[in-house]
Amino acid sequence: MTTNTVERQTRLGRVRGIERLGVETYRGLRYAEPVQRFRSSVLASSPWQGTYDATTFKAMAMQPEIVPELYGPVPEAAYSEDCLLLNIHAPQAPADGPRPVIFFIHGGSFTGGSGHCYDGTALARGADAVVVCINYRLGLFAALDLDWLGTARDGQGQLWLGDQITALQWVRDNIADYGGDPGQVTVIGESAGAVSVAALCAAPAAKGLVHRAVACSTGYMVPEDSKDVVGVMAKARRKTREETIAYLKSAPAEELIGYQKRGKQLSPVPVSGTTLLPGHMDELIQARGAEAVPLIAGYATHEGVSLELMVKAATGLPGFVISIIGHLASRGIAMHAAKGKANVKDYLRRLKKATGNIGFGSAFNDLVWTDGFRRGAVDYAEATTKAGSRAWVYAMDVPMRLAGQSIPSSHGIDLALTFNASDDPGHTVPRFVDHPKAAELERRWVSMLGHFARHGEPGTSLGEWPPHEREQRSSMLVTCDGCSVKHDAEALFRQQVWR
Repeated sequence: MTTNTVERQTRLGRVRGIERLGVETYRGLRYAEPVQRFRSSVLASSPWQGTYDATTFKAMAMQPEIVPELYGPVPEAAYSEDCLLLNIHAPQAPADGPRPVIFFIHGGSFTGGSGHCYDGTALARGADAVVVCINYRLGLFAALDLDWLGTARDGQGQLWLGDQITALQWVRDNIADYGGDPGQVTVIGESAGAVSVAALCAAPAAKGLVHRAVACSTGYMVPEDSKDVVGVMAKARRKTREETIAYLKSAPAEELIGYQKRGKQLSPVPVSGTTLLPGHMDELIQARGAEAVPLIAGYATHEGVSLELMVKAATGLPGFVISIIGHLASRGIAMHAAKGKANVKDYLRRLKKATGNIGFGSAFNDLVWTDGFRRGAVDYAEATTKAGSRAWVYAMDVPMRLAGQSIPSSHGIDLALTFNASDDPGHTVPRFVDHPKAAELERRWVSMLGHFARHGEPGTSLGEWPPHEREQRSSMLVTCDGCSVKHDAEALFRQQVWR
């Protein structure tokens, strides 16, 4: 595949990238100053010397090794704490004015993944937008904040969200140099990235930085405590908190990741009632009033099926062990649809009664996962609508292939559509869609995203799609054989399961 070298002048200096399929790509641009461990990110604003080489990937966030079966080809880049970098994809074709910006936040349970795994070339071309894909800190490196030591949360940090806000500030200040409009920024995220999208719609510090939002499979910010990284590590090492803090500050990053690989509870739990999210999510969104960010939110019809396959691909454990892990994970994720750990028992009882499920096995795990993401999409849409803005809900029923298996529409299916693998021979997101009409749907989906990024509503590329309002509760069923509007598709769960 042919690539050419390109250069452009920016306010920070001259930068060299590559061109492919009529789209310029600039990799590894620094949006924050070099990372200080367990400290908030600081916006990078200093010009560089000479021409910045943005033709190759730079560092990815510290994490256990990325699994290619889940993320596609793993980029040739080191894992490093100094990872606060972004990639830009800018169409070369002339435009009437600045293009809208699509700002993508990757998923991975806040413990894995990288913006480097998502080549936005086909998305930029199909949506006629400037695409930005970011890295942010993960795992314990995002879950401990030294500035919070001695507070009520005692170090329990949310640095991942601060990093994302810093990246948006960089886009505000610099994206015009790449043909983007800083006044038209659409954040798109999947899974943990979708939780991030919802958080950015609510966070006071992100106001004015985000103008549209697309949340693909979003869970909740819960009113619980974050992970106590210091406490977990102190117990694991049989040391005092003071000794543990000193160790965390100085230990090699690879050594700390070793604890994470051993299953220690060291990943960040996205929570409300923090410095960046000072109240409940729904309340913060509604407090924006008519200025609440227009939102598209949705879920796959069988979210949990691929999640079990992901665990198997990542661990290689036998099926019966995966079922047990899946059951424990589903009980943990149930706090999202239940809105808190204290409500899980009653929630699961209602869920089993309403659906006739026995409460164990793959079907149960799928049921719990799907309902959590279903409720996340619906409730955030309703909060946006209540505020005085508009929101649209979708359910995606698109067969997929993952880890060599054909499965029903599941977690991650949105990624294949968003990054339009069919129109990019150099695609990096796996071709998850398992249907002969995949390419047609991917193009229509990307066209919808481009229209939404420009106009704040999804247009008609998927068909007429009314907003999700409390009277009809409309949603779009997305399939390869045609899309159709459904009304109150979540009625069973809304009436019998949710509280």
